[in-house]
Amino acid sequence: MGVLRTVSNFVFGMECLGCGNSSEKLDPWLCPSCAAELARESCSPKFPNEDVFCLFPMRPLTRRLVHALKYRNIPGLASYLVRHSSAVRQGMVAQELSMLAQPLYFVPVPLHRARYRERGYNQAELLAAALAVATGGKVCRLLKRKTFVVSQTKLSKEEREMNVAGAFVAKFPRKMPTRGSVVVVDDVFTTGATTSSCLAAFGADFPLPLKVCTLIYDEPATAVADFAADCRADWDGLRSRR
Repeated sequence: MGVLRTVSNFVFGMECLGCGNSSEKLDPWLCPSCAAELARESCSPKFPNEDVFCLFPMRPLTRRLVHALKYRNIPGLASYLVRHSSAVRQGMVAQELSMLAQPLYFVPVPLHRARYRERGYNQAELLAAALAVATGGKVCRLLKRKTFVVSQTKLSKEEREMNVAGAFVAKFPRKMPTRGSVVVVDDVFTTGATTSSCLAAFGADFPLPLKVCTLIYDEPATAVADFAADCRADWDGLRSRR
């Protein structure tokens, strides 16, 4: 299959990560139709609350792109998605970030070293770097992951909170900044369990404002529907093998 796909890409153009169709007009990962859809989605991001900013809502297209970023070894998608978010360039996220005390310190949610070795990069770190470039901020690695946790994808809100409780510890430099804002960066916000655990690691006496910025907001109701769809697919697969 790999050889056939390579030949197909050469003859018909590369495969769009959004729709899966071959196209000679990728930019470099999306066809014109999917690129236009991505631009539309970035114009109306949803925020879970006043302390959390998200660049895109979770939709079929953005779900495929974040999965490609995490699981298909395409780290360049991180900067691509930040650059192509109108929310960062001139929209709601840009406005919210500009009103925070400056400079901005973007702190990526850390990966456990075992998962880092498996993936080869931390997508949150790449997103933080792209946000720093877009806003003139800085990347600061102020968090360390203490424990390895199982994937949160299929967990309930309560299970997610238990899964990441105490998973992070803050590691402050000897000379801490006295002004500015800290923005914790992750790829997907669903229930907020991961980022809440990160914020808790800073402690109640942390002197700078703390905010969160994620690539995608996956509303909990959507996550539940996705889980139900996955269960149905698994059940259908089992029945077809009988």
